[in-house]
Amino acid sequence: MSFPRTFHRALLLAALVVTPAVARAEDATSPSAADAKRAQGKARYERGVEAYSAGRYKDAIDLFLQADSLAPSAALSFNIARAYEKIGDDAAALQWYRDFRRREPKAKNAVEVDARISALESVLAQKGVQQVTISSRPAGATVIVDDKPVGVTPFTGQLTPGAHQVVLTLKGYADTERELVLRAERAQDLEVALEAQPASATPVGTSTSGAPAPSPSAPRKGPRFGPWPWVTLGAGGVVLGASLGFELARRSAEDAANGERTQVDYKDKLDTEQSRQTTARVLLVAGSALVVTGGVLLAIDLSSRRQPEKQAQLGALCLPGACAVQVRGAF
Repeated sequence: MSFPRTFHRALLLAALVVTPAVARAEDATSPSAADAKRAQGKARYERGVEAYSAGRYKDAIDLFLQADSLAPSAALSFNIARAYEKIGDDAAALQWYRDFRRREPKAKNAVEVDARISALESVLAQKGVQQVTISSRPAGATVIVDDKPVGVTPFTGQLTPGAHQVVLTLKGYADTERELVLRAERAQDLEVALEAQPASATPVGTSTSGAPAPSPSAPRKGPRFGPWPWVTLGAGGVVLGASLGFELARRSAEDAANGERTQVDYKDKLDTEQSRQTTARVLLVAGSALVVTGGVLLAIDLSSRRQPEKQAQLGALCLPGACAVQVRGAF
């Protein structure tokens, strides 16, 4: 489906007429700033028209977008949609035609634009997807569809037809969840008004869950030494293993020395055997010390975790002829 060429030209020119009026209404309190923005928007628009006429449609899209950010105009959405159609981007063209209709609900060319929207919706349906636009008040909320973040509002994208779970999150507002049932043949809009979360002060000494906060002076529970007992035990095991290795090497050197026939070779092997023996003994002592230290730390750690917290108790006992007072517990 295509529109008459005169229809395209009329709407492109409409953007040039509408843009200044919007800019003046938007920034009436500062005429100089409004004039500057209007001039910049007009310049971007004119360059966009030139790029469009020259077949440089991607450049035209960028320039029309810049013009719209400087001096918003619904007609620019139509121009952007036409440029996207020229490069064969059906989804983007549909997005901007729909944007034009939202911004200009009483457009004179509404019938023709709606027909183009229907045609593009059919194209997406044939591809097994359909377009959805999700907006929020206020904008800027993170959009999560089926547990996957997809963008921020206002968001426009393509989903497979059917049911989808949509969650909007924005700092200072309650998370909002909606179920979206997307039809296969028609694009859809989902608008969500976010509810602000009331600012609640948390009293000192209480937790956010409502349970009393632990006393700052309460004794710390759990391991006292963290992972160090296990690290020390592991290091001791490694050192003992190395000691065993040197001991085996020492015995091998001793056997080799006993098998030598010359005094010189025997002396070399003996020196090697004695060196390995010394290293093995040093490693044995160091490894044993590490294992003992790690074991002591671990025993203290485990006993401190199992030991119940004791409180001071006071008791009195009276028997015929005598009374006694008993105090026990931790202070």
